[in-house]
Amino acid sequence: MKREVTAVFILVLTLVSLGILMTFSAQGYKSTGELGAGEPLTQLYALGIGFVAMLVAARFDYHRFRDALVFRGIVLASLILLVAVLIQGVGAEAKGAQRWIRLPGFQFQPSELGKFALILLLAVKLTANHENLQRFFSGFLPPVCIAGLFAGLVLAENDLGVPVVMMTVAYLMMGVAGVSLRYMVLSFAPLGAILLVAIVKSPHRVKRLAIFLDPWADPLDGGFNLIQSYSAFAQGQFWGKGAGAGEQKLGYLFASNTDFVYALVGEEFGLVGTMTVLVLFVGLLFAGYRIAANAKDMFGALMATGIVALISVQALVMMMVNIGLLPTKGLPLPFISYGGTSLILFMGLAGVLTNIGIQGEVPEEASRRA
Repeated sequence: MKREVTAVFILVLTLVSLGILMTFSAQGYKSTGELGAGEPLTQLYALGIGFVAMLVAARFDYHRFRDALVFRGIVLASLILLVAVLIQGVGAEAKGAQRWIRLPGFQFQPSELGKFALILLLAVKLTANHENLQRFFSGFLPPVCIAGLFAGLVLAENDLGVPVVMMTVAYLMMGVAGVSLRYMVLSFAPLGAILLVAIVKSPHRVKRLAIFLDPWADPLDGGFNLIQSYSAFAQGQFWGKGAGAGEQKLGYLFASNTDFVYALVGEEFGLVGTMTVLVLFVGLLFAGYRIAANAKDMFGALMATGIVALISVQALVMMMVNIGLLPTKGLPLPFISYGGTSLILFMGLAGVLTNIGIQGEVPEEASRRA
């Protein structure tokens, strides 16, 4: 597993370095009223904390996360914060969403900690209940209810993207653990109905869906940003305009350092840059898959699966949003988008993944054991 661990470390540092470069490039544009808009120095502080978190997590025995005191403490803290952010006066609101908690000197998103808490709790419960996973009430229903609880609290923040990512990660972990595929497939219909209701009941989501289908129907308002994202990719062509030379960030492409940072990469580094980012994430996915496949126990395999699934699904969703293959949604591109909480979380998760790899079996031993 030495090669996979080294690969994870190098790939993460490469993505983070690109993210810092994009943050400095986009500092000329700050969106009025946007929380924490484009402060490179703040991102550097977060990078420092994230790097320490990554190194500590890489040295921390992941088995200790199974200790009742540890995982219950993390889950309880996460749930308290997810509820607290919904309280007026505690949670900070921006653009109609109440997702942040502000403290003197910094702010953070509880949903980021919620992602880790969900992965940890599912890994613990699926491992402990591995003999009953083919049953409905004792095998399928508990992990779905756990995922639904976390996703529901985040949905109450007026955020649909994170709950969708959470449920996707949960189902991937359930599939790897051995939960009945029949029950999982049958549950797609009610989950789809819930998603449809969440969209229909929210006018701004209906508008986003209409814009996704035809952004040129409202080019000066709703469809403006998506059209500017297309323009950024078009102007970047093959090699791009060069680092810092992009023009869309200068008041044309909103959220160019967060939700649409992939479009900024396309403008400044062209097709070469966007494909490089894609290859880096694919490499991280492959290295993480190898670590999960050769983990020394089921708990490690499920933790690695959840971490890799979270990084891959969120990255895929955001890249597809930027190129117009999914409706616009506010999610950070892992390791690259501006956002201290997100950067610290993903670097910490990369450290956990590294520790699982360090303790993993070599492929030959894993094959003999199987």
